[in-house]
Amino acid sequence: MGFIWGGIFLNPSILNFIQTWSNIIIEKCFLRAIRLTGECPMLSRYKAVFFDVGGTLLRVHPSVGEVYAMHARSFGFRGSGDELDERFRRVWEESGGVESLGNQSNEAAERRFWHDIVFRVFKPYGGLCNFENYFERVYTAFCGKDHWRIFDDVVDSCIFDKLKQEGIVLGVISNWDSRLHTILESTGLAEHFDFILASAEVGSTKPDGKIFAEALKQSGVMPEDACHIGDDPYADAHGAETVGMDAILIDRKGRHKKDSVTIARSFMELL
Repeated sequence: MGFIWGGIFLNPSILNFIQTWSNIIIEKCFLRAIRLTGECPMLSRYKAVFFDVGGTLLRVHPSVGEVYAMHARSFGFRGSGDELDERFRRVWEESGGVESLGNQSNEAAERRFWHDIVFRVFKPYGGLCNFENYFERVYTAFCGKDHWRIFDDVVDSCIFDKLKQEGIVLGVISNWDSRLHTILESTGLAEHFDFILASAEVGSTKPDGKIFAEALKQSGVMPEDACHIGDDPYADAHGAETVGMDAILIDRKGRHKKDSVTIARSFMELL
């Protein structure tokens, strides 16, 4: 048996599909309404909450390697995005990441850092034709929203709205260059924060204490009244704790052991 709706015959499988998705949409709307009026027991006691960005709020889309490969085709690259992903991870680990800049960070230093990273990623493939032009293109490509996605649990938690309702100061502490502002604006995240601190602008990369101290200064709270949320045990958790702040480690893939730091598998666990 089927059902005729608007002159169109709908068979049972289509009806089940429509009903299933209708229920999902209704449930998500219902949960969103609850979260907007609920509390965040893990965070309500703080006067300020700070957030890391990469790996915590945003992820690269589809991946760093895929973005590199996409823009490298016209420069002679014929390899795969998967190959570049693996190469990028290796080069990143060897370099020590942008954290290696410590309190020597600035716009020029971080640009040189990324120039070196990208150059080393392509070196085993014989480099690229016109590498300088390629670097400018891919460096700029990461400015917009096309290659970034907000994690689903961040969106579903409505955490920024809830914390704002409680009068909590919200800030960003991120190891990033000045492109961070454009990225957060284009993804719609910037409006949630009272201030945004990019390491290149502060002259300090996490876990260096200077950038955390600047966040405390701008929020006007004491370390014991602030909490930093990030995905890196060293840069985020250790860095925050060294200045007397609490930290929550976002570990979506369950990679880290729960030692002294508080771990959440999802932003939903913070509600």
